[in-house]
Amino acid sequence: MKTTLFTIALMALSLTVYAQETTEDLDAKYGTELLKSGTPAPDFTLLHGLGNITKFNFKQDGMGGYVVLDFWASWCSDCRREMPTVRAMSEKYFDKGVSFIGISYDTDSVQWKKCATEQYKLVGVQLSELKKWKETQTSKDYHIKWLPTMYLINPDGTVNLATVDSRKMERRLAELDSMGELEKYKLSLPQFPGGVGSLVQFLRSNVKYPKACQKVGIEARVLVGFIVAENGELQNIRVEEYKQLGKFTAGKITSLALLKQKEQECRRLFEQEALRVTGKMAHWQPARRNGKNVRVYFTVPFVFRLR
Repeated sequence: MKTTLFTIALMALSLTVYAQETTEDLDAKYGTELLKSGTPAPDFTLLHGLGNITKFNFKQDGMGGYVVLDFWASWCSDCRREMPTVRAMSEKYFDKGVSFIGISYDTDSVQWKKCATEQYKLVGVQLSELKKWKETQTSKDYHIKWLPTMYLINPDGTVNLATVDSRKMERRLAELDSMGELEKYKLSLPQFPGGVGSLVQFLRSNVKYPKACQKVGIEARVLVGFIVAENGELQNIRVEEYKQLGKFTAGKITSLALLKQKEQECRRLFEQEALRVTGKMAHWQPARRNGKNVRVYFTVPFVFRLR
């Protein structure tokens, strides 16, 4: 079963200028124990930034192209220093068919997500075990002795490059790009029948505002995730994120317990409505990579706003 995980973001590129440029081979000093080229990439089971558990087997699942694994932590000063460079690299090569997966060694989920998505706006899937660095399974499997560390995984699930120097990763990706190796793995995203305009019209025609929530003025955003299979069928539909928006009119509700109860009730109603409408969608046009239909993970936001 092949499932491609991806996150799309449009941001301004950043340039990091280092005060001291060194010709020292950092891998010879800090990366001697990293997995060698040709080694099968180990499997992992990690927590996704959206809250669900992600299991990945490169040989079985694959991603239909090259994958960059970035091992880092928000408390790591060297990691933070290189984040603008990593972000620029991911923005440049994502559209060329390279997937990026960040694996954090943070133990605080709030700090991890804030650093990755708010402060540095990293492109790609963000995962973590939420354990101390040396206690994590990935640090043992991938021989992570220094942060940050990056791996480039081939389409066949084997290691192409392992390095603690992001400049080497940039050069390797540039080499593959100049050889035309990345182009054939470029991902064509799945599409609702008729395109984005038809999707917007479908949502406008089908989404109903729960009356109980409308009455008390509760607004919310529900992020629904699903897999678009090779035949376009939507599978594993689930709520990935829920956020209540702004304040609402409590009316005659004066008890804090009743307010909480109403908030919980509306969350259930909003999520049910988003799942109901998603379940009504027809088969999508599947994603394609290297001339073949591929399974991808996709998200659609449902915003419930009162006018």
